[in-house]
Amino acid sequence: WCGTDVSAKDRFPDATPGFSIHVIYAYPAGTPNRFAELAPRFVGDATAIDAWWRSQDPGRTLRFDLATFSCTTPFGALDISTVELPASVGAIGSAFNQIATLLFSGGFEDSTKKYLVYFDGSTAQTGAERVCGQGAPGGTDDNPGYAVIYLDSCASTNDDVLRPVIVTHELIHVLGAVSGSAPHICRSGHVCDAPNDLMTAFLTGAALETLALDVGRDDYYGHSGTFLDIQDSIVLERLDSPDRLPPSAVPGLTATGSEFGSVTATWGPATDDVGPVSYRVTIDGRFQSSTKATSTRTFGEVGGTVRISVRASDEVGHLGPPSTILYKVGLGIVDESGRLVRDTVPPGAIGATRVAKTPNKVTLSWKPARDLGGVKGYRVRIGSRTLLVTRPTIGLNRKTLKTSVSVAAVDRAGNVGPPRTVPLSRLR
Repeated sequence: WCGTDVSAKDRFPDATPGFSIHVIYAYPAGTPNRFAELAPRFVGDATAIDAWWRSQDPGRTLRFDLATFSCTTPFGALDISTVELPASVGAIGSAFNQIATLLFSGGFEDSTKKYLVYFDGSTAQTGAERVCGQGAPGGTDDNPGYAVIYLDSCASTNDDVLRPVIVTHELIHVLGAVSGSAPHICRSGHVCDAPNDLMTAFLTGAALETLALDVGRDDYYGHSGTFLDIQDSIVLERLDSPDRLPPSAVPGLTATGSEFGSVTATWGPATDDVGPVSYRVTIDGRFQSSTKATSTRTFGEVGGTVRISVRASDEVGHLGPPSTILYKVGLGIVDESGRLVRDTVPPGAIGATRVAKTPNKVTLSWKPARDLGGVKGYRVRIGSRTLLVTRPTIGLNRKTLKTSVSVAAVDRAGNVGPPRTVPLSRLR
């Protein structure tokens, strides 16, 4: 950001090599855009939260989404998206779901991100008690989770004391705390064992540096229980880990399939400074699966094009750069204009075979195979001999034929389809 830039998009590639928190400034259509005024304060929040978290746990800190700006401070490079919401947002009772739905449908749906949203609009709240923010985890691998801070409440734009507290509190909710199994849980996801715990005393006006991250370390952070511990969150940078680098890009990403719409993507193993790695697969921008294998299967409409992206992830939440291909189902790899780059799909099997006999000759014919790229011919194997014929028929010497015959289609790229064998008993 560096104090000058305005953006409505999440910038790629990320300067932060891992699962991260992406900041959004959102405002309703028709209302003033105060990004230039407020962005430095959002940067201040990230700076304050980072310093506080490190003071609570020198081995961890939140991983914010940074861009490749040349800034004087790390959080000056905070990647902030400015979003004018296309629809109005109602009162506080429905505001969170409306904002999250609008942002998700607007493309802020990256499953490697948690979204911190500063909402600069009215939530129709009056009186002394107001909702300052709300946060909820995504719940599934393909749902990122949102923390929404309501700038019309809780002195969020009057000073910079309470807002970082609210932000940190809601981000902890987004990371999944507090588990229902925590010993001191109370009031729907909070704790009640110490007055200075961040998940208790977040509306007292106390500054962030006076609050503690899980007093007693027994409810949601650094505990010894078997329930959720956000110290293990993949969004936290492990400052005490020897794993400092992201994995490499996956090499050799390609895809093949069948004439019926099956798609098999394969790739080579990525490398990592510590390892091991898993692989996150997205299809047309949507997260599909995480796998330890170097292949995955899906389905698509024959003739349609799918965008397949694979990136490696290590065990501390670092992400390698994505490798991406466009695959035309049933044909092969294509470029952005849809032009075939590499035919990777073999033809289908030949159809029904027919045998015609005379005293000295047998004629074998078959129903042609199908291939979107076009069939070049047919590979016919007779014992140790291999022939290539261009038409779906071949004549053989009946008297000297002593073995079965197999036939497979060959497309213009040289891909060979599955063979079909005609037994000797049919030919003799």
